[in-house]
Amino acid sequence: MKHALLRLTAIGLAIALATTGCDRKPKLVPRSADSLSVDQDSVAILSRMATQQWESGQPDQAAAVSARVVRARLESDVMSPNWSDRARSLLDSLGIACEVAGSGNAVVVNLFSRAETDGNSWPYFFWSEADGVRQQPLEGRGMRLLDASTRGFEGAAAGDSAQLAVLWARRSGSGQQPLLLTWRHARGGRWDLAQTLGPDSLGGTGSGQFDDHDLVTRTFRATPYFDECATCPHVVHERRFQWDAQGFVRVDDRIIASPYATFATFVAALISGDRDAAQEQVADPSLVEFARRYEWHDPALGRWRPAPGTEANAPEMVFFRGRTDAFRVMFQPRGARWVVLGFESTTRSVE
Repeated sequence: MKHALLRLTAIGLAIALATTGCDRKPKLVPRSADSLSVDQDSVAILSRMATQQWESGQPDQAAAVSARVVRARLESDVMSPNWSDRARSLLDSLGIACEVAGSGNAVVVNLFSRAETDGNSWPYFFWSEADGVRQQPLEGRGMRLLDASTRGFEGAAAGDSAQLAVLWARRSGSGQQPLLLTWRHARGGRWDLAQTLGPDSLGGTGSGQFDDHDLVTRTFRATPYFDECATCPHVVHERRFQWDAQGFVRVDDRIIASPYATFATFVAALISGDRDAAQEQVADPSLVEFARRYEWHDPALGRWRPAPGTEANAPEMVFFRGRTDAFRVMFQPRGARWVVLGFESTTRSVE
């Protein structure tokens, strides 16, 4: 009778947790208050409850219960070398949609509903303290999880100077834009938001990833004198940010070489009257004067755009200018970059 009463108490606590809902204020759950530590039967109940809540359109409650299930599974083997695989495998087995990133005993899980198309999501961070596994909801709700990294962990547990960095992506008219958020480990085992770098700092539209303790982004913005669609080629910048004690600081910014980037740079140099910069983009300096005969230096004749289906690294491209002009442009690799080999007027039959 006594064991049955304990079992009913555990189930009651699980149901209470499931109906509480999820607000976005970081909350820590001490081990002494964790109903999941009672027994695995309660974990099984919560797992079924989470699945049912996702299916019945209760995503806030479902996300909160799903996070509890993930934590319980991680607690069952704290010394497992890779929590990312364990969390992903668990959620996949339950049919719960997620994105997972992290390493060792520190993992970010971004939960979302398979049935909803509004793009909402519920991110949680799971990590190891000296007294066991902790969890905390994170800022970043409604965004896509690209990557996560940590530093300052002492063995498997978070040290006093530990930091967490998460790279998110949010939707925009031109595509996804990266957003970097970092947290510092604070007293009481919580994580406080420390730094935010948005698209203006990271480079605009694109993606990125962590390279050891650095962040590398590959992004683009609108190219001057060109009209570009979402699927068109772009001039892509690669930026590197070094992660030091004060946060992420940009240490490098370069254009990723491509025929399209070369042509955009060539046109901009012609319009600005920078003959030296224009000559750097061509195989033969005489092409600069040849381009001027076509009046490529005059922006009043219309904006440029690549022909439909053009690839950024194609050695031959067709570009439209204004309402009527079209030019076929050939490129040649030269070392680590591309130069314009030649060009000719053509028709718009490919449009």
